Amino acid sequence: MRMTGTIVNLTLAAILCLGAEPLPASGGAATPALIDPALSADEIAALSADAFYWGLNIAGFYELRYVYTQLDGQPAYRGVNRMQALYQLMDASVRYATTLNASTLYSGGAFDVSMEPVVIEAARVTDGRYWSVQAGDQNAQWFFMAGSQFSGNDAQRYLLVGPHWRGRLPAGFRATEVVRATSDSFTLAVRVAVTTRDDQDMQAARRVLDGVVAAPLSLWGAHDGHVPPIAAQPIVKGRYRSFPRMSQIIDIARSMTPIDYLQLLSLAINDPTLTKRSDSLKEVETLRRLGRIGLRDGVIFDPARLDEGQRAALERGFHEARQRAKQAFEASLIDMNGWRLQSSLFYEDLDYVAKSGADDVAWGTPVPYQSHSIAYVFRDSEGRPLDGRYRYTLTLDLAALPPVTEFWELPVYDAQGYFIANPIDRYSVTSYLLNAGHYAQRDGRVVFFLQSGRPTDPEQARNWLPIPREGGFQLAARFYGPMAPLIDGSYAMPSIVRTRGGR
Repeated sequence: MRMTGTIVNLTLAAILCLGAEPLPASGGAATPALIDPALSADEIAALSADAFYWGLNIAGFYELRYVYTQLDGQPAYRGVNRMQALYQLMDASVRYATTLNASTLYSGGAFDVSMEPVVIEAARVTDGRYWSVQAGDQNAQWFFMAGSQFSGNDAQRYLLVGPHWRGRLPAGFRATEVVRATSDSFTLAVRVAVTTRDDQDMQAARRVLDGVVAAPLSLWGAHDGHVPPIAAQPIVKGRYRSFPRMSQIIDIARSMTPIDYLQLLSLAINDPTLTKRSDSLKEVETLRRLGRIGLRDGVIFDPARLDEGQRAALERGFHEARQRAKQAFEASLIDMNGWRLQSSLFYEDLDYVAKSGADDVAWGTPVPYQSHSIAYVFRDSEGRPLDGRYRYTLTLDLAALPPVTEFWELPVYDAQGYFIANPIDRYSVTSYLLNAGHYAQRDGRVVFFLQSGRPTDPEQARNWLPIPREGGFQLAARFYGPMAPLIDGSYAMPSIVRTRGGR
């Protein structure tokens, strides 16, 4: 259903009834096979790998939207088309998304503009701190960016409309304020930087966070052309199709099985609010081939219809693809003195293999470099995998810090991309804290100590960046407002050096 003519004030509850019912059974006496019986085990595995490459970000999007809009009682639940602010920095308790930052407050949610547009409003920001609001679809296409870095700090508003929407726009919106979304479903992410992290700074950041709001157009109109306060916005539970294990695989980097994945992808393919890219011949052809393993319009993937051989082949293809994707992702990155820079300047959207590897490390990447670029490091200065059993140092030259217009952050994650629990709740170091004198400096340098145990030396303890006691770990440096050397990879990031002592 699409609106024509004047805007109809539909309730969100009515909107979300679409797609909630099961698909009708196929006509005829016999139910067609889920997987083409002519396929060999190797062919099934190859198609399962293709499904991994093509759809990993899509499956992750589907699960995240479920957490946001349907998993009532979970802390991230907020309903459809409704923002929720998080007034504390992200920490190790967060398991619904990987490689988050620990330097900004977040707000946002899952939005659905299949029936009507969404209005975004941002209040004027007077203290000069970094803030942004960005919208991205299930294919990691970030089609909208606003904020201090993009549109300035004056009060502003936008109208986001669906890709197939037809209707009459409110007369007061300028052309530059009307944005066509690339999909009817998307996520909004608001980031507001914290600086010194004292009470005054946190309170100021929270005020900026509360100043960025969003609501469906009908709700905006019912409140005299303003987005009502969050407390006045109804919480509307999503009714998108789901399956029982979705409540158990929030931590998808660790908990999602190959069969979970195929079910998520099947639901996504059959969800009309996840707008397909019909202009991509590669995507159209990929979906045609995936139909042979049950991933097709009009069919919901049912694991009960698999025999043991089919299930084994699907699982084999998934696991093999995951390894190849990781290798392809690392090969696609730009070497920056051992760090591996991900910049959308060199990104190929149709390279499904490398793209899936990127999504497996950090869902929703890459963010356009106009926002920020990311540099990963998985190995030390001698090429050895980073390992929590050892101690490391990272030394920054204060005369040659990463060149950014906004700020940089060096966060540490475990091998799956989650923050590491530690006794001082420190998950990253930032340029803001460096400028505020938080870290010890000596001889024009600042040395960070990466180890699982707290250093005994007081100066080193000031610069301690905790890592896990065992197992691999990684860093994913964020450069907000990167200058050219952090876009093309010509900046020489300092290497991570393993010291002699363990732990």
